[in-house]
Amino acid sequence: MAPCTIDERQVLLLSCGEEQSVLDEESRTRTILNDEHRKKTEKSELFQFLIRPWLDSVQCLCSCPWTPNSGKPEGDPVEEKNAHRHGIYTACVVRIIKYTFSTVLLALCLNMIITGIFAEATPIGKSANSLVAFSTMWILILWLGVLEGGQGCLVGLQPIDKELYAKTHPMTHQCATIAHKGDNLNRFIVGRQFLVVLVVFCLNLCCTMVEGAVIPGFSNGLVAVFLSSGIAVMLITVVLGQLSAEVNATNCMLDFINTPVMVCTTWVCLAIESSGLLHSVYLVQCFFSLFTRKGSETQDEPSRTNMQSLFFWVRVLLSLTLLCYALTVTLAALLEDKTTMCQGLPDVSSVAIFICLICMLGMLEAMQIALFAVVNLPSEDLQEHPVAVANCQLVFSDDNFKAFLIGRQIWVTTCMFLLARITTTDVDTDGPGDGNVLNVSSAIQKFFNTGLPGALITTIVASLVWRIIASSFPIAFMANPFVRVTIRLCLLLEASGVFSAAWLLGDILKLVIGLKPDEVYIGTSGERETREASGEEEGLALKDHTTKTNYGATMDEPVIIC
Repeated sequence: MAPCTIDERQVLLLSCGEEQSVLDEESRTRTILNDEHRKKTEKSELFQFLIRPWLDSVQCLCSCPWTPNSGKPEGDPVEEKNAHRHGIYTACVVRIIKYTFSTVLLALCLNMIITGIFAEATPIGKSANSLVAFSTMWILILWLGVLEGGQGCLVGLQPIDKELYAKTHPMTHQCATIAHKGDNLNRFIVGRQFLVVLVVFCLNLCCTMVEGAVIPGFSNGLVAVFLSSGIAVMLITVVLGQLSAEVNATNCMLDFINTPVMVCTTWVCLAIESSGLLHSVYLVQCFFSLFTRKGSETQDEPSRTNMQSLFFWVRVLLSLTLLCYALTVTLAALLEDKTTMCQGLPDVSSVAIFICLICMLGMLEAMQIALFAVVNLPSEDLQEHPVAVANCQLVFSDDNFKAFLIGRQIWVTTCMFLLARITTTDVDTDGPGDGNVLNVSSAIQKFFNTGLPGALITTIVASLVWRIIASSFPIAFMANPFVRVTIRLCLLLEASGVFSAAWLLGDILKLVIGLKPDEVYIGTSGERETREASGEEEGLALKDHTTKTNYGATMDEPVIIC
């Protein structure tokens, strides 16, 4: 074959260039089409997430027709099938009503709060700036979700080999390594408890309305029912900041805490505990350890040196002093009617409400620990306590346990908001300072007005101390007749459907962030056990986790967290 001339080579190169241009154009076209298809798919998935609860319920209604009672005798198979269909039909109708009602109510409350913030009708919006209050509200809600979901993630990841997710989730690995070292998990949860209470108190300042505030576009009746009472801020806090995060944290632990925010939060919680601010609770723990003759130190923690013991007890004394002073300030403010509690109540009534709220919150905080402790006890130890057994059976029957946990979380947040209202002082610091609590200076009174003394009281007296009592005497605690009433209240609140929008928002959050179940990365527990037995992959095995923690329901030591 004759060689190509220069002109022929130019023609060939030109034709090749034209073909390459055509290929490039086709490639760009396919890329654009793929991008458009991906966007349509994402929009379709988002739409499905938004309406999935309602679609599932409607599909259930359509697929489960019900015919009325035909007068057939009892025990007839057809009649039993119709009764079963009727039960499913009713459940679907109730579910649709709950989702719709909860979503509409959440939107209304959120709209009212945002309108009130920009109308400078909130404490922070009035004293600082509406934009500051609005930004602070959303930051606190998001951080509360990290605190609530992060605790469950760190506890759930404790028995799993960290090498399984060290490369895929480096920040999760970092958080778990820090929190699972020695007794750090207990310290993390103690510090986290104070942060949760502090966030709730700060949200109270961001979202509640000042006295006499007028919200544009809303009647005074709606403002009084939802904003002045605090119902609106409680609803958005529970749904947006707690339940929607906890829904995803149960099975997406690795993705949920694989963020720098969780790493910083872990260190902040440990720093708060190490500061000694809450160390007075360890004094109570030591007392019950001596009383019940059960050790209070974990086997992973070495014995303290003399200097460490001295530093520990100095922090305990400091914490006890601060707690006593905070109680003195709060009680004095209540007796002088200088808190954000409803004005005009008798002094004795305010103190009585304060004590009742502490007892109610403490019972809710301790009940979960006592439940697991009693369930794990031998049956012969429970024979003499039929009330405790009946209470446990009520919680663990059917789907009551899940409903109880949700209702309990709602009641806990409600009590925290009420305690924030009743313990936060409300004194004008612009004047000469004659009306300050205990005649302190205006600078100290401004600090009291932030609600931090109340947050300290709530964390220690209304939460951590009650957990120690419940872990030391679980049977006696569950035999309390008030426990059954509290369980019923939790079940009733969950059944109301007011907070059902949390499941919808949980699905939206999962789609937006891109959360995936843990099984995608590390497999199920059965798969990990199979790999361990067969030796197919090195390192894909669960550690034989024997470290005791204060999480769970053991009777080996006082429990202060759960």
